[in-house]
Amino acid sequence: MNPTNSLIQIVLVETSHPGNIGSVARAMKNMGLSNLALINPKKFPHQEAIALAGNAVDILDKAKTFTSIESAVQNSKVIYATSARERTIDWPTVTARDAADEIYELATNKIEVSILFGREDRGLTNEELQLANKHLIIPAHPEYPVLNIAMSAQVICYELYQASQNDPISKWQDFPAYTSEELNNLIKHFEETVAALELVDPENPKQIMTRMERMFRRLYPDQMEGNFLRGFLKAINNRIK
Repeated sequence: MNPTNSLIQIVLVETSHPGNIGSVARAMKNMGLSNLALINPKKFPHQEAIALAGNAVDILDKAKTFTSIESAVQNSKVIYATSARERTIDWPTVTARDAADEIYELATNKIEVSILFGREDRGLTNEELQLANKHLIIPAHPEYPVLNIAMSAQVICYELYQASQNDPISKWQDFPAYTSEELNNLIKHFEETVAALELVDPENPKQIMTRMERMFRRLYPDQMEGNFLRGFLKAINNRIK
């Protein structure tokens, strides 16, 4: 198994049917992936998951369970969220094929990546979608563009496998990228500074803070950039006390 693939984490959020967990595990093993995280699964471990996993029971055995997305992705530096929902604010969006090329390049350069899959009946909430750097979509025929979670996982895992067959792109970053947890802390620090400066009416923010969060998540700041911004914000707060 390609060691690069261990840096790619598949994250299932509040999966209702244990058979879907097994089917996703099977799709992962088909394409050489092994890192599965489960957020509050309704039934796991479960015999139906084992039955549908086939020879991918080892993926289930080492799957990690978490109580929140934040805890599951805290070490990931880039997060993709699968989505087919329309939102009032656009988010950077890529197709499964383009995302696969990006993800494999990141993993080749030792950057951990998480891919979020939402609930069977309603996907991911807007708040959960905003934890991602980019949204990932699977183009489908407009007459019936609905894929279940196992189908979606199979398509994305397949595209990742295809991307892994290409020549890796050399590393360009000279400092490690911010992890998801570090980026969340930077965004929170920025929001607190904006509030302290009274730049936004808290009763009528007009989506500006969501837009600023979107900006930070698409920038992929590294350790030097992120730490400088944290220092800059700290200096502002010290000046206005």
